[in-house]
Amino acid sequence: MRKSKNSLAGNSRTITAKSIVLFKTAIYFFYAIPLIFVTYLYLMALHAQETFFTPVIREPIITIMFVIAMLNPFFAVLTKVAVNDLESKKHVKLSYVTLWMVAVSQLLIGNLFGSIILLLGLYQQRKEQPALLEKKIDFKYKGAYVRFLGSTLVFFLSMVCLFLLIKIHFPNG
Repeated sequence: MRKSKNSLAGNSRTITAKSIVLFKTAIYFFYAIPLIFVTYLYLMALHAQETFFTPVIREPIITIMFVIAMLNPFFAVLTKVAVNDLESKKHVKLSYVTLWMVAVSQLLIGNLFGSIILLLGLYQQRKEQPALLEKKIDFKYKGAYVRFLGSTLVFFLSMVCLFLLIKIHFPNG
């Protein structure tokens, strides 16, 4: 019996490590997206023999994609703060709300990979520690309103980007 309890404790730590790895993969991915997009933009400008921001100014779709790419570091910061709180078991409910908002925002802007990684991490975290979700959101600590406002703002900007992309692709619709 004791051996099985020890192996369960070991598996619990392994599962926790798996969810943290998923979250950290998403964070690095969010940091990489602007670099990849700026590289693409630079190569496109070189190919057309134009200045760096000329495609952003001329093409509305590139402008929206630029905004989406520049939103990703904010997604990374929000995810990193939420993961740090999950690791320290502080402000768990707010961290889950933040991660859900980031995952849905990623889905809205078309980043399926980032959204799926976050959703898998949330599923894994919930599977590991279901009792932590029963806590309430506590807005009494210093950064709660800032984090909630930040995640709401990037969610709103993601919805605006989605609306503009739809408007550009279907101008009469």
